[in-house]
Amino acid sequence: MRNILRRMGSYMKIPGLLLIAAASFAFAMFQGGFVSWFLFYTFLPFAVYPIILFFYPMKDFKAERLVSRTECIAGENIEISIRITRRSRFPLCYLLVEEMLPRKLSAGGQSAKAIVFPLFKKEITLHYSFENMIRGEYYLQEIRVRTGDIFGFFEKEESFELRQKLLVLPAYYDLPYRQLENFFDQGLAGTTKKLQRENSVVSGIREYQQGDQLSWINWKATARTNKILTKEFEEQKNHDLFIILDEETSDFFEELVSFTASFAHSVLKKGIQIGFLGTNEEIILPVRGGDIQRKKVLYQLAKAEGGQSAASVRVFDMNKAMLPPNAVLVYITSNLTDASIELLGSYKRNMAAAVFCLKKDPFITEYENRLRHAAFKRGIKVSFMEHSHLEEGLSGVIAQ
Repeated sequence: MRNILRRMGSYMKIPGLLLIAAASFAFAMFQGGFVSWFLFYTFLPFAVYPIILFFYPMKDFKAERLVSRTECIAGENIEISIRITRRSRFPLCYLLVEEMLPRKLSAGGQSAKAIVFPLFKKEITLHYSFENMIRGEYYLQEIRVRTGDIFGFFEKEESFELRQKLLVLPAYYDLPYRQLENFFDQGLAGTTKKLQRENSVVSGIREYQQGDQLSWINWKATARTNKILTKEFEEQKNHDLFIILDEETSDFFEELVSFTASFAHSVLKKGIQIGFLGTNEEIILPVRGGDIQRKKVLYQLAKAEGGQSAASVRVFDMNKAMLPPNAVLVYITSNLTDASIELLGSYKRNMAAAVFCLKKDPFITEYENRLRHAAFKRGIKVSFMEHSHLEEGLSGVIAQ
């Protein structure tokens, strides 16, 4: 309804301009003299141009967007050019070109609006940049072009649907190799003895010892020697990791995502396979290795949104069958609670588990000490990190 009234108002302006032009002509005819005709001819262009502009087809315009790159790291810049072309050289007083930005980009202080004065030009190119990009997945949808006469009698607008995806990955850095080695050497990367043996290579046989499982018995050797002999295993550590990111409300959510990306990037770089799950995501990434897995994890982290109420119990219930039975469970959070410890303890089964908790203060509280001891009893190692020292990697751990 508003658009209809707006169009009707525009049409009503045409008779008004023609009436004013006719009145000035009549005044010049009856009054005569230089001044009267000077006023008429002075006013005439300002009356005729808006009328011609009103019928000027905006379909004559074409828009094109050129992007320097469609993928970058948080904090980097993206250069964008907009090229506007038209077939005719009809003079235009001004041209307002606006990129309709996603809400998250606008809220981040980005702007993509410019006014130019093309006059008779058939092609115009505008340049702008998104500086210090914020992590996320964005879709540029539309470019709007607006023009009008100098007095604002008429305005014309045209929109161009130009869909373009921009992906801003979280900032990440290489964690120190020594810290990664400490992470694995402290037993977190090894599963329990039972799992180690079940997933290790048989190196020989030996006599049965109390605690050996029946499945380990070598029945052929037992029959030959009349002694119960069991398989002897060459124990190996399983270095596969399964990372779970707590996407609950947090003041340090971006730092949390950055650390998760850095941890995943660093362990994949060392040839370790990882899986990933965000507590607000329905998608689980199975344990894999290589550059393709790194890109998948970074993509999931780019889309991660904090501030939602993470239903961790529901997420675990939905995906517990997908959790690898022999990988290290790594839980990254900024809000460690008794419920979190209990939940991890109930789902880790025979898996080794570790928790990285991001916190504001550099000191461990009594409550956090109690959580750490409760986790230790369940076989879970907890490390607290101060958010301001994350760029130091695991060396920023303030409590083991």
